[in-house]
Amino acid sequence: MKSLPLGQILLEEKVINEQELNQALEQQKVSKKRLGAVIIEMGIVEEKDIMKALARRLKVDFLETPLFSIDLETVKLIPEQFARKYRIVPLNIREGHLNIVTSDPLDFACLEDISMITSMEVHTILSTESEIDKAIDRVYTRRNADEIIEDIRSEYGDINIEINPEQEEQAAIVERVDSAPIVKLVNSLVQEAYQENASDIHIEPEETRTRVRFRIDGDLVEHSTFSKDIHGLLTTRIKIISGMNIAEKRVPQDGSFNIRTEYIHVDMRVSSLPTPFGEKIVMRLLGANRAIDYDMKALGLSAHTLGLLEKSLHIPNGIILVTGPTGSGKTTTLYSMLSSITKPTINIVTVEDPIERRFDNITQVQVNPRAGLTFASGLRSILRQDPDVIMVGEIRDAETAEIAIRAAITGHLVLSTIHTNDALSTIVRLTDMGVEPYLVASSVKCVVSQRLVKKICPHCKAKAEVSVEQGRLLQTKVNQSYVGKGCQQCKFTGYLGRQPVHEVLVVDATFEELITRNASMEELRAHAKSRSMRMLKDEITDLIEQGVTTIEEGLRILYSVD
Repeated sequence: MKSLPLGQILLEEKVINEQELNQALEQQKVSKKRLGAVIIEMGIVEEKDIMKALARRLKVDFLETPLFSIDLETVKLIPEQFARKYRIVPLNIREGHLNIVTSDPLDFACLEDISMITSMEVHTILSTESEIDKAIDRVYTRRNADEIIEDIRSEYGDINIEINPEQEEQAAIVERVDSAPIVKLVNSLVQEAYQENASDIHIEPEETRTRVRFRIDGDLVEHSTFSKDIHGLLTTRIKIISGMNIAEKRVPQDGSFNIRTEYIHVDMRVSSLPTPFGEKIVMRLLGANRAIDYDMKALGLSAHTLGLLEKSLHIPNGIILVTGPTGSGKTTTLYSMLSSITKPTINIVTVEDPIERRFDNITQVQVNPRAGLTFASGLRSILRQDPDVIMVGEIRDAETAEIAIRAAITGHLVLSTIHTNDALSTIVRLTDMGVEPYLVASSVKCVVSQRLVKKICPHCKAKAEVSVEQGRLLQTKVNQSYVGKGCQQCKFTGYLGRQPVHEVLVVDATFEELITRNASMEELRAHAKSRSMRMLKDEITDLIEQGVTTIEEGLRILYSVD
């Protein structure tokens, strides 16, 4: 660093000792390099340790991996040539100032130039040169779809692709869509979806164009569009790497592939569906949500819900069911439960479709219907593997339900998901599947109904009035509410991130008696009310009044269950 006595800082921060500093100074006289570079080359400490020490001394933040924290809109403020010259990368805009990542926070000429370019106050965040270089390479070499498509056109000329196995060799087709431009286009879509924390990529053919949308925080957001003649190459490339039949366009297909790079590690589940304008492709990114911490205390559960779940996980045997619609975070909750009870003395086995995240110390089995491995057959096999805890990805039919229940009765703790509207209707659903009521009563110990609500963006949150109509629709009294006005951080949606809400049904002796005699839903509700069981409405109302979510979001959730 230009005027900062780096050696003295490293000594005072106890990163190096005096002997190591003297050795580095002697070596610096020979190499004529900066002291920090000499210390790293000599292997005394790593670059990140030096940067952390500087960050502490300068009272600024240190970011170990800046790449996935970068706001792509902010990048447009700084030209690539400038970023490479000064080795900086724009990170985001917070409260009217621009945050940049640098390894040289005292390069005042750079900071003044950025301030002039952007007309904003500049704040520095430290990172290592190697990570900054990675970030610059990734965000500035990211070329948009139109640029890549021009490369495709220049390579192919007329790029419409119609696959007919009788006229064209499949090997030639593979070679054509494995060329650099189309590979870049597919990789670019996956990497950008990963960077934006998307759960799905939709590639949708229309009459005159192809539209790409990402599902972010539960909503589909348009990402890009390009001309229709690219669609055939794009879908064929995806089908090849997913193991699908590229010659078959008339029936739906499923496939998968994975991407392992220096930057991302993600499994992709792919589905194709024929439409009048071509095949629609949906790709789900499994294990790509970097915001997830599989720790029950980090999921944003209310204190009431967390207490009930932790208590339920201590039962020696029985079934714990998590219910909710697709995309409501059921699997994340199950994984967090398993993570909280994993220890060397117990055997945990799962059967899933698909395996969304791999964990150490847990045996995970992937369903494979073509090979005869279903949830039911897999569960039967697991019971011969001396399990203590079993997780079944989903109870889809009566056979799976009955095997899971019998496993619980014979001394196992079973965790699973099921599709029902709320906790109480889960009991009715199991009996409707054909499971005997007495088996349901003796095995089911806890049912968790879950939804995900969008959180108000904290950067543009403002108070809002509660109308009489809104109060009437919520069927409860709300004293205050908030909304997000929309800003750059939330892409002007007013929302940023999501949080789970729950209702937890713990089956007590009275519930067991009601279930055994096949009581009606009204009787089950009456007993739940007598126990003051907290419903989804209660948790959502709390979040509205706390300013975590909006009335509109609360109504969306509540009207999906009533």
